[in-house]
Amino acid sequence: MFKKVSEFALVALAGLFSVAPALAQNSTIDSEHSTARLYLASSKDPSHNLNVGVARTSGMVKLNSGGSATPDFDFTIYPADKKLSLANSAAGSDEEKSDYTVIAFKSRRVVPMTADTYRVSGNLTLIYVQRVASYDPSESYSGPTYGPAVTSSQTQQATFEFRRATPSGNSANAEWIASSTISAEDFPELLTAVASTVWPVFVADEKCATPSDVGTEDYSGPACTGERIDVAARKDLTCDTPLTVGEDFSGEVCTQVAPSVTTEDQAQTLSAERRHQNTDPNYLVANEVQIRLDLLTTDSSAAASVASGQ
Repeated sequence: MFKKVSEFALVALAGLFSVAPALAQNSTIDSEHSTARLYLASSKDPSHNLNVGVARTSGMVKLNSGGSATPDFDFTIYPADKKLSLANSAAGSDEEKSDYTVIAFKSRRVVPMTADTYRVSGNLTLIYVQRVASYDPSESYSGPTYGPAVTSSQTQQATFEFRRATPSGNSANAEWIASSTISAEDFPELLTAVASTVWPVFVADEKCATPSDVGTEDYSGPACTGERIDVAARKDLTCDTPLTVGEDFSGEVCTQVAPSVTTEDQAQTLSAERRHQNTDPNYLVANEVQIRLDLLTTDSSAAASVASGQ
């Protein structure tokens, strides 16, 4: 009897030791320095793309101390002049939708490619605002009249390839480079939203102070400092400043050196003959969106998750 009780106690004790805490590190994506470059591109020549904006990115990267574990990525892309609320985070809540374009991704499947490279598939949710325009072709016509804003939400599957740019390890302070190409055939609303959204200039570490001349005629607003992150230079143009600059100087002189990427709506402004023949070498109609991420993460917490040793 004593022997059976002892064996049972040993088994129970072994079971307790087999349930060991595995530290999971949740690293926060630093929205002050993490960027998402949004490109319009054509599948006919993806190298000739147009960087229409640099957006801000926030979210979480969940790491695990286990060597065989893969990270999870949840992030949200939004205009650089906005502050993202928790309701519009990577969870993509439908209860409180923003009045500006938001692109949220939540990973569902992560496949390791190399030691620091992962193919990440998941749900890409777009929240975007549309304003219906009405036209009154009368003598007093002064332009379209826009109705109230209508917020819509669409979700499609997307795949990103993530590469850790810093040395591998369990540290949550890291830099991740990622990219994805989404076809307009699979997600037409995304191309429309990216092309129509006005993406403000991204300013990192922006600090504003009110000058002492408030209330005077010379006051022009708060004085701000920070690092400006501009869109990539256009590949279809080369611009040069004239050798001599006089009173009639109107800016750089630009020459087209490659086909321009344009949206379908913009392409419709071309002549009917060129559109019908589809032979104009100066335009490539965009039919896909390229997203390129540069994410800087910081350690936010270390949470213990209980893993069974069975």
